[in-house]
Amino acid sequence: MATKVEAKKARSDVSSILSGRRTDDRGLRTKSRRTGLVTVAAALMVACGLGFALLLSQAGETTSVLVVAGPVAKGHVVERTDLVSKKVAGADGAIETANSAQAIGKVAAVDLVAGQILTYNMVTSDPIPGAGMATVGLSLTPSRVPSAGLKAGSIVDVIAVPGGEGGGTDEELESPRILAKDAQVFSVDGAATEGGGVLVTLIVNASDSARLAAYSTSDRVAIVETSASDGGK
Repeated sequence: MATKVEAKKARSDVSSILSGRRTDDRGLRTKSRRTGLVTVAAALMVACGLGFALLLSQAGETTSVLVVAGPVAKGHVVERTDLVSKKVAGADGAIETANSAQAIGKVAAVDLVAGQILTYNMVTSDPIPGAGMATVGLSLTPSRVPSAGLKAGSIVDVIAVPGGEGGGTDEELESPRILAKDAQVFSVDGAATEGGGVLVTLIVNASDSARLAAYSTSDRVAIVETSASDGGK
């Protein structure tokens, strides 16, 4: 019986086609749509995979750059021993190890700290002291220098110590003369301990240098730290 029904349906479909009537093709259309969606999904997966692979490859690219091995104060010459090489990714502006000549022998434009990636704007070819500046050495007793915290890069004022056996007038003590303002400490040797002495080298305006040297020779100077080095910020 089933065979007769199927044969009748088949003859009906053939007759419909020959007569130009529409047949039920919903199954074919559904299958076609499903095939298209699967193709689009596969294409998207391939594209996402390629993009992810590209990101991974870029993230894995490293460059050998110069890194500061130990503290270097602003104004000091960068030596070969001050630097080490390290491979990093995405360090814009960093000095590559192959270009170490661009850093070694140059002057630190800012205070450099250990572990810091060295960039071109952190070093300079300008000499120390610069134009219009001078370096002056002061030999100070512990009572005339901060006992802690003074280091290369610190900013200080140089004060004139009143002379005379009485230690100066009240006016001199109330308003001591400032021999140099906002001078930069270039180096510190010694420790401000009892019985010891400290040699501090300052970078000052050239116009102040002779006066400072004269007062220092007469043992009439003291320094006051006014602000810590800002590290170039």
